[in-house]
Amino acid sequence: MKEKYSESEMNMIAEVARMYYEENLPQTTIAKRMFFSKSKVCRYLQKAKELKIVEIQINYPLKQSTTLETMLKEKYQLKDAIVITDSSNDENKDFIIKRLGEQAAKYIDGLIKDGDSVGISWGRTLNQMVQQMKPKTSKKVRFVQLTGGSAEGYHNGLDTANLVRKMTEKYNGTQTMLYAPLYVESDIVREELMKEPIIRQAFKEINHLNYIITGIASIRAKELSGTWAGFLNDQSKEAMIKKGAIGYMCGHFFDVAGNPIDDHLEKNIIGIQLDQIRKNQNVIAIAGGVDKARAIHAALVGGYINYLITDSKIAEKILSFH
Repeated sequence: MKEKYSESEMNMIAEVARMYYEENLPQTTIAKRMFFSKSKVCRYLQKAKELKIVEIQINYPLKQSTTLETMLKEKYQLKDAIVITDSSNDENKDFIIKRLGEQAAKYIDGLIKDGDSVGISWGRTLNQMVQQMKPKTSKKVRFVQLTGGSAEGYHNGLDTANLVRKMTEKYNGTQTMLYAPLYVESDIVREELMKEPIIRQAFKEINHLNYIITGIASIRAKELSGTWAGFLNDQSKEAMIKKGAIGYMCGHFFDVAGNPIDDHLEKNIIGIQLDQIRKNQNVIAIAGGVDKARAIHAALVGGYINYLITDSKIAEKILSFH
């Protein structure tokens, strides 16, 4: 059974944690100041972690490759490129995603400003960015859901709606939700949904975003990541591959040249469209892992990306393509 603490007890736990972590006082000194036993101080410090009064984060040194960044900017006419490198463990996909999320959080917090409207997509890397986002100051930022929601059973922690809510909380900002699924089978159902005032308002805001933050996925991944999980079966996936699909972003599939795939799936997506993404001048893509190299390259060639945050291995792979 979970222990409950009064407000005064919570304050004492927080004070013990403050003295230990901020003042660097020994536990014996804290015990004397608070008239506690040393064992009680130790117990309070443990409770501070369990109650998330104290959250410990290990900041790995995030080195960047300025050479690769410059080459990417020049080759793809990017406004900026961030390439993390020199990881002793960069074969580990989860480790790469965590590092990319950390770098993206720091970079994006320095980019967005009061009054901005920011569109959010989905994915594991974006989830890491949101988790590690620590705004230096509160900003009057509006976060907008870029696509409809996931199918039932998908890991909602990575869903675009959940990420929008979390970003709004982090910045004490405002939000616009898109109350619809990512995909519907019926053309008629989609047409009727698009008439709804709350959905029309969301699309109106999507047309005037200051920034778009998105991930990029490979269609050849063993498991479909993102909101397509639950909507797209193996047969449909193979059909898309036969039509030339190499990857997708914000739900939209594209080929090696970044061209949209002509398919009924594309026509019945509820969310931002590829032409809207291309028209926006501040699209930030966060993606890593060599298995995504072709998909990221296609998105770059297609002119969808203005800022790229990635790792050195994928940067080298992308630059090797002709």
